[in-house]
Amino acid sequence: MINQYKKEGKNYQILKLKNNSLTFYTTSRENLKNLLNEKVKLTIITSKVSFFEYLFTFYAPSFNIKLLPADKIDLFIEKQHSSSVMKNLFKALFLGESIDFSTRQKLSSLGVSHLFALSGLHLGFISFVLYFVFSPLYKIFQKKFPYRNRFFDLGISVLAVEFVYLYFTSFPPSLIRAYVLEVLIFIFAMRFKELFSLNILFFTILFSFLIFFSKIFSIGFLLSFLGVFYIYLFFQHVKFSFFSSVFLSFYMFLVMFVWSHYFFGNFNYFQFLSPLVNIIFSFFYPLEIFLHLLGFGGVFDDFILKYLSLGSEFYEVKISFVWVVIFGIMSLLAFFSKYLFYGINLLAFFIVILAI
Repeated sequence: MINQYKKEGKNYQILKLKNNSLTFYTTSRENLKNLLNEKVKLTIITSKVSFFEYLFTFYAPSFNIKLLPADKIDLFIEKQHSSSVMKNLFKALFLGESIDFSTRQKLSSLGVSHLFALSGLHLGFISFVLYFVFSPLYKIFQKKFPYRNRFFDLGISVLAVEFVYLYFTSFPPSLIRAYVLEVLIFIFAMRFKELFSLNILFFTILFSFLIFFSKIFSIGFLLSFLGVFYIYLFFQHVKFSFFSSVFLSFYMFLVMFVWSHYFFGNFNYFQFLSPLVNIIFSFFYPLEIFLHLLGFGGVFDDFILKYLSLGSEFYEVKISFVWVVIFGIMSLLAFFSKYLFYGINLLAFFIVILAI
């Protein structure tokens, strides 16, 4: 169950459910408890669902809803947190489960929704940790097989473990897109091709469209690729270093502010802290994995709840269509011009000031 709410003025609830292959809506007149992120079994009537509707999100009447037992990993995480908000938040962070509407709105107004929705950011952290865990072990192995390619063997091992993680989290689309990109980067790297090229981005989008055809018109799908595009654009003109990786967080805040606030308007002034929060998250995420493995995952719960409370109040900020078109065209051309790259940063800053 990924969403549940009562229809205003009606005596039934709207339920949104998802399995490995489809997402659909149904309704129930029963007095159901909160089933968000719970696993349920039900029977649906699909006689009036067209093929076109099946490709996207459809509605189907249902009956005989039954609650299934919680997974052991869910219970393991829940036992480490006293707050239902924290239980929900960390299951979303580690297992890709849905976040309740109130918490999601607070994260959005603080500009950090992407940190608690499984994506390429989290897969990148996992890759980094696995590579450095496997490296010392591989050195022992390589003494007996010195002719082996270390980068290739470690890369294949990391991708294999990550595929198991995707299976474990029921293959969320955001993680599969990131995994496809990672596989393509690995292939290009092995062939000594330019890593930050439009070719990789193009093939990633193409393969993702083929895998997730129904997500073509999804705003989240579009924003995720825009995020990848702007990261590629950044490293097209800026050499990788510790300082550039820190600056990347502020750059991404500016450029994605334009796009995200064209579609979603939630804003409060604490959102300007999000680039710093992104940097802190680089250390927070692996630390939380370690603490949860030890059974001390709730150490920072009070601090996180106080931070979330800062996003309780917000107002609407909208970017005009004209500015989005101008910014989009300049962004495409900036891939071929360093001056335009600096220009879109200035333009994004101007649009942010104008919007608020």
